[in-house]
Amino acid sequence: MSVTISNIDLKAQDERGALHYFSTNRTGEFLLVYRKEGTISGQHYHTGISAGKNPEDMLLVQGKAELHWVNLTTKEEQNKIIEAPCRVIIKANVWHELKALTDIVFVELNSLFDGSEDTHRL
Repeated sequence: MSVTISNIDLKAQDERGALHYFSTNRTGEFLLVYRKEGTISGQHYHTGISAGKNPEDMLLVQGKAELHWVNLTTKEEQNKIIEAPCRVIIKANVWHELKALTDIVFVELNSLFDGSEDTHRL
């Protein structure tokens, strides 16, 4: 699959709220991103030369968005509505964009440097 969308496991929940957990082998700087309803992010792809973008790994932690992607090799094209909390993994050579359907918050498991080294627009 070009893009994998999965739930972030619920560990516990009580009157204060919920606790979810995930694991990753990535270290270093990560990005905490806030986007307003109606805005579009992405509109690019990565070739896989940057370890932090191969694959791209992000956590939608608040809100609802529409994810659109095109696999540049197979020409597979899809749209999917995603809701927090979920994890999105995008393989290399997959053009993608994220449209915020509500105000959203997501964490990218990479640094700005990772993106600057391997971000390409059509």
